Amino acid sequence: MRIWDIHPTDRTVIDPAGREAPLDPMRQQSRIPAGATSVEPPETGEHESARWAGEAWEVVSDWRGHVYWLADGSRHEITELGKEPPVDALDEEPPEPLADLAARQRIAIESARKAAEAEGIRHNDIRYAGDPENRQAIREALEAAEDAGMQAFNRWKDSDNRFHVDHPVADVWAALRAIATRRSQLINREGDFVAQIDAILGDEDLSDDEKREQLEAIEWSEA
Repeated sequence: MRIWDIHPTDRTVIDPAGREAPLDPMRQQSRIPAGATSVEPPETGEHESARWAGEAWEVVSDWRGHVYWLADGSRHEITELGKEPPVDALDEEPPEPLADLAARQRIAIESARKAAEAEGIRHNDIRYAGDPENRQAIREALEAAEDAGMQAFNRWKDSDNRFHVDHPVADVWAALRAIATRRSQLINREGDFVAQIDAILGDEDLSDDEKREQLEAIEWSEA
């Protein structure tokens, strides 16, 4: 007698070919063990499985493991029996929407501008970082120097962690002004890139693929 084993979790047939029923050692007769049936499962096609329904087999769709995407770019994987991909499912990941690509490029340009700004400037071969925290620290030091009528700092620690003795207050003022000038230049440069991105998006003579290619080619530079 041939039997078919039933999967204990999803109730599908484990091996459609089945196996010979084991013999009862006492009676020397074939027996059907628990979790098996002598009812032959029906033939199934692609993305189908036979599932035991208690007294008979039923054919259910089986797309488990299938990965698909929707037009919004979301990725999905089917993990349950009886669930099929929606009619608008895509077999490949769709290209990033132009608006999302443009937003990502704007963020990348802003991040690059901030990184260049943080590097700061060099004045008399001393580096002054240009990040907001250091700019504030420089202002506070200059305010304290002005209140005390100081012409030089006894010890000045630069942005490369080097110390300078009797460092002129005037040099620090000059550095702070240079940082402000450079920051303005960098922000203008960022604005140029943002304007370029907007111009690409608004160019009606370009196809979406051409817009995508041009947007992806944008990279930060100070030149």
